[in-house]
Amino acid sequence: MGNKITYKGFTPYSHQRAVIDELKGAKGSAKKIVTVSSRQKGKLFMIANILLYYAINFKTKNFCLSPTLKQAKTIFETIYNGIVGSGLIKKANATDLEIVLTNNSIIKFCSAEQREALRGYTVSGILCIDECCYIPDDIFYTVLAWTDVYKTPILMTSTPFIKEGFFWNYYNYGLEGINNTVTINWSDERFKEDIEKILPPDKLEEYRKVLPSNQFKTEYLGEWLDDEGSVFTHFKECVETAKISSDDKLYVGIDWANGVDNDDTVISIINDKGKQVLLQYWNDLTPTQQIDVIFGIIKPIEKQIVVIQPELNSIGTPYTDLLKDRLQVSTRNKVQGFNTTNQSKAE
Repeated sequence: MGNKITYKGFTPYSHQRAVIDELKGAKGSAKKIVTVSSRQKGKLFMIANILLYYAINFKTKNFCLSPTLKQAKTIFETIYNGIVGSGLIKKANATDLEIVLTNNSIIKFCSAEQREALRGYTVSGILCIDECCYIPDDIFYTVLAWTDVYKTPILMTSTPFIKEGFFWNYYNYGLEGINNTVTINWSDERFKEDIEKILPPDKLEEYRKVLPSNQFKTEYLGEWLDDEGSVFTHFKECVETAKISSDDKLYVGIDWANGVDNDDTVISIINDKGKQVLLQYWNDLTPTQQIDVIFGIIKPIEKQIVVIQPELNSIGTPYTDLLKDRLQVSTRNKVQGFNTTNQSKAE
């Protein structure tokens, strides 16, 4: 037997240590750690070290998902440059963004931009997801399946943004202690001393003076927003849902949802002058109730409608069929469903 080699990691701050402590013994537990962080607090460096810990100590496949390819490359380079002279690396591929260690553990880096190409992977060590607020929900639920076989833990980190989406949902799961989820907010008072070592109060005040208010709140105070944007806000108050004139030609769009994870069914109507004249949404109605509401909206204005475009993906087709059954033939012929695709989303 050869001598056992010990690799010394970094010395974490208290906020980083809190995350690491939650991951002790978490291999195979399906545990989810939600970490809310303001900018420049050592989030990426912590992720790099956690990936290395799992890869060095367990012969595993470990993955890191970032919003963009550029961000994925940054984490790849952080790890590669940190261990390139250590004798740990068996091979590394900067194109495929994959590092294989001498114990045959793998660390692979992916981006949400890969979309359908993300299907089919399996994680046996840990899955780290960086900047979760900027990763679409459908991408998250695609990669969530990677962890099913080995019940691998997931580390989700992000600067906060608006109160919606999978990261907001899991943040609340962690606060309530459900779904095997733990939430750690680096803005908590218990981490204040170490956080101020990284970003002193005078520097924080400087950022307060030069940044838009909401951007400062999310990126430097680590606070969630009720509004829809970090720079421009109060979009909902700007939507003109006023009057439908008798001479308006109307264009109706419907986005169906079943009420899971705060997803809303939305009906939006635009007139021929390019103004939005109606916007309604809900996530607490049964399918029959949804059809009743939409039919009640459409019926009084059906002669003015040019087209009704409901989304047909997933539950969209049966919901659309239910709506068409309620409509008169003349109105039913105005229904032109569409399928959302990767191309249409990109556009």
